[in-house]
Amino acid sequence: MRTEKNIEPRRGSWYNGYSPAERDKKSRELKRLIAKGVLLPASGPCALCGDPDNVPVEYHDEDYGEPFSWEAPVLLCLCRNCHRDKLHKRFWRHSAWFAFIAHIRRGGYARDLKNRSIKNEVKAYQVALERGELITLKKLRPYKRKIGEEWFANLRMDAESLCDPSARPRP
Repeated sequence: MRTEKNIEPRRGSWYNGYSPAERDKKSRELKRLIAKGVLLPASGPCALCGDPDNVPVEYHDEDYGEPFSWEAPVLLCLCRNCHRDKLHKRFWRHSAWFAFIAHIRRGGYARDLKNRSIKNEVKAYQVALERGELITLKKLRPYKRKIGEEWFANLRMDAESLCDPSARPRP
């Protein structure tokens, strides 16, 4: 059985039950369509934290199955912090992921975590979660999405889902 400690994320890895070859095939097609002008390069706001400012964003895919889909919630634009440091590390950092989602739902953006007091508040929330306690984060901005219905609300957290074909959004 796999544990969180012996699975390492890396380039060319499995995701949502899709093999590296399947993921690479869609990635190549995405790049080809952008180069031809059929699809636009990734642009904000971030589909996870909602940061509307001109933060660098990149595409993230939840579904690599054919026929390819190029629309949300399959293909999303995420800021680099949300994409690389939060979303893909959720399998190994459950409490950090849940604390980050709480931060988003209080109107927080990923870039807010550069502020020491906000970062410390989110860390305290994470530690409280690990202890089975619940604390409230201070509201930063209005949150416009319906909690529990966001595309990220029910993502699988188990590392086994990376290679599990049943994790695919479509059979």
